[in-house]
Amino acid sequence: MARGRRFFLAARVLTVAVAIALTAWALPAAFGSNGNGRSSAAGAYGNAYGLHRVAVCHKGHTIYIAPPAVTAHLAHGDTMGACD
Repeated sequence: MARGRRFFLAARVLTVAVAIALTAWALPAAFGSNGNGRSSAAGAYGNAYGLHRVAVCHKGHTIYIAPPAVTAHLAHGDTMGACD
């Protein structure tokens, strides 16, 4: 009976170790990290709060902002997209 318990314990330890290893491998890919601490989706304008930047015409200049800031910019007269 003790041999069966040892096998069961070893199987559980191995399962937990594999789960930890898979999680450590999968999490950076799920959040867009490319392994050097920066997002692979950042592009030329960065990646604030895990969200892609949006082009807005602000006072005649094209700026790139995080999606949560779009509503505030549109409320004071800015327009979506790059300036002409």
